[in-house]
Amino acid sequence: MKRKLPPFPAIRAFEAAARLGSFKEAAGELCVTASAISHQVRVLETFLGRAMFERGPRLVELTADGRLYLQQIGPVLDQLDASTRLIAGETCAGPLHLQMTEGFMKRWLMPRLKRFMERYPDLEIRMERWMPPTVFEGGRPDVIIHWGDEPVPGVDIKPLLSSTRVPLCSPEFLKANPDLSRPEALLTKTLLRDETDDGWAEWFGLIGRARDCPAGGPVFAHCELSMTAAENGLGVVLGYKDMIGKTLRDGSLVVACDLEAPTRTIYSIACKTARAHEAKIVAFRDWVFEEVMFSDASETEALQAAQ
Repeated sequence: MKRKLPPFPAIRAFEAAARLGSFKEAAGELCVTASAISHQVRVLETFLGRAMFERGPRLVELTADGRLYLQQIGPVLDQLDASTRLIAGETCAGPLHLQMTEGFMKRWLMPRLKRFMERYPDLEIRMERWMPPTVFEGGRPDVIIHWGDEPVPGVDIKPLLSSTRVPLCSPEFLKANPDLSRPEALLTKTLLRDETDDGWAEWFGLIGRARDCPAGGPVFAHCELSMTAAENGLGVVLGYKDMIGKTLRDGSLVVACDLEAPTRTIYSIACKTARAHEAKIVAFRDWVFEEVMFSDASETEALQAAQ
């Protein structure tokens, strides 16, 4: 059957204007004039027999048909872009936009990032703090370090990092509370919590005391804040052991009690499914998995030797 396809310049103009919310910005991205964008959008509207934008004096907004059409053609253009880059043998160069939690950024990625930068010197790392949900908008970010491994429609999610969870505190706090090696002792200590996933009730459940888990203690917006609070001697925090090798090695936090909560997937690496084969995304993803496989083993050996 013969395909019914509008002119490709009209598709490109519409998608850019719809994604950016501006004919002017779309013109800048496509290196044409705003009037050229407007003309191509008119061509598309004539072809479809429907208005794609509501035009005002200073802005344009998508109509309901325009929003639906963008949802349909966006993934198609993403796939076309990815396939073209793959066949063309695109090199790893240009900006790589990454989003992740502050804790993953500081505790896991930063101690390793120099190795990635040395391997791919032509990639420009652009990092932003991220909190759920996992959403890709406006062509960026390229990669999100996704919390857990829950599926997201249209997103390629590969489990990355699993870990047990263990009570941690500062060396000074441990010295002042030598009884912390007994799990029951933590029932009377200051417990540091975060809003996302506290974990203490589960941990006390390991000794049959989930109902006795204290309800008090400072609550922080995310785990990096509660970890920092623990480093400053404010109490005991539950930390993911496999994410904080450098922190333990440096000694700013120590294991307060050896009882560990069961292993769980804490992070996955996510990108839009249509872009999963882009050279720069593949390069970052492969490097991260390499670090998980090899670097963590060597860090564990170094930590054990230090102890």
